[in-house]
Amino acid sequence: MTDKSKEKGTPPLRERKEDILALAAQHIKLASEQIGTEIKALSRETEEYLANYDWPGDEKELETAVKKACILSEGPVLEVEDFDLKHRQARSIGKFVESKLKGFMKNIKRFEVFNLYDMVIPEVEKSLIMMVLNETRGNQIRAASLLGINRNTLRSKIKKLGIKVKG
Repeated sequence: MTDKSKEKGTPPLRERKEDILALAAQHIKLASEQIGTEIKALSRETEEYLANYDWPGDEKELETAVKKACILSEGPVLEVEDFDLKHRQARSIGKFVESKLKGFMKNIKRFEVFNLYDMVIPEVEKSLIMMVLNETRGNQIRAASLLGINRNTLRSKIKKLGIKVKG
């Protein structure tokens, strides 16, 4: 990333093609740490796709696209279909959760587990709430709005699920 990209009034990414792949790599690393994914790289096809995409926005648009791709990706390498920038037709949440649970189920089959539902649902809910709180920088009113629940319900869930809130 150039020093210029940190200044206010930075040109849109379409005018800074040389920065795109370096910025994408930084955002992959950040997203992997924040979200806990195992994403490590972009496929060659994806590098070309991102470098040639006519970015209408700024670095925040790239950051958001990379974060979503890291969440949706089914493997350690981001593919073009993980981005879908032109159509913004992200794969359904159901398919995403299903793919993640399949990996979980492979490991759990070795153990005798009862009440799998009560084990999985709170973890999914906790992860979702933590991600939204992180995205809203701990703003519980905004987080509750994004989640579609009221603030008191969110506070109750934070307490019940043992979520540590920065602030």
